[in-house]
Amino acid sequence: MDTDIQSRSPLEVFGEWQRCLAANDQQGAAKVVDVDGYTEICLGLTEWTTGYQVAAENFYRNMVAPWSEMTFSIEDLTESDAGVTARSHVTATHTGEFLGVEPTGRRVEWDHIAIVKIKDGRVVGQWAQPDLWGIYKQLTREPPAPN
Repeated sequence: MDTDIQSRSPLEVFGEWQRCLAANDQQGAAKVVDVDGYTEICLGLTEWTTGYQVAAENFYRNMVAPWSEMTFSIEDLTESDAGVTARSHVTATHTGEFLGVEPTGRRVEWDHIAIVKIKDGRVVGQWAQPDLWGIYKQLTREPPAPN
């Protein structure tokens, strides 16, 4: 393995991976992710997934496709020798079926926690937890009465 890759901090690896995800840059992601050995669980949406391609497909199908005008902001970020833990705030418009709820056109917000494991300069796995209950409540509540 390239020693330059191994010398990158977990925070640097995470930052590059996030850039690749935002740009849907699969080739770039393959440089910072252990594509074959990657494991992930998105609690509440998927079981344990092995292999980055399957995990990326799940992510785009479950957490990107149902939304438009999506914005992310990282609110908390903690680095350790083993990886990165991030809390992000997401805002998006509900334009596709999500959690069994047909598109509402509502603008909703939620927090998302990710515990990202990094080894030898590569992302090797992730535990992800979006606030599914909070999203569901926003999508199914009665709309406010007009003034």
